Amino acid sequence: MIGIFHKPYTIRRHGEQTVKRGLASAPYTDGTERLNVQPQPVDDFEARDEGDAVVKRLKSWGRNKLTSADEINSIPGDLLYYNGAWYECISSVMWDHTMLAHYRSDFVILPAERQPKAPEVKS
Repeated sequence: MIGIFHKPYTIRRHGEQTVKRGLASAPYTDGTERLNVQPQPVDDFEARDEGDAVVKRLKSWGRNKLTSADEINSIPGDLLYYNGAWYECISSVMWDHTMLAHYRSDFVILPAERQPKAPEVKS
């Protein structure tokens, strides 16, 4: 994969989720991944009924597989911090049909009420 287009981005990875007193929580760690991240144009999604809200989406290319959200099994997806907002990974698939093998990942923005604090900047 051509790394010249990659920049470092904060990725938040969650540990195993637990439930205490009816509240679910999962420990997390913030790390850095070098990715090529691009906003996903509305034209890239399937047609929607009139009146449906369009959710901001991103696509990325990188060397490492990211964890995608799995609502059925209560597994949160990895989060990507991009332009002041957190996006959740919904898909991460290996594209290995050329010598430039890489993972293509898709993200959706978290709703305002689910936005965690911005990551701490390390100096």
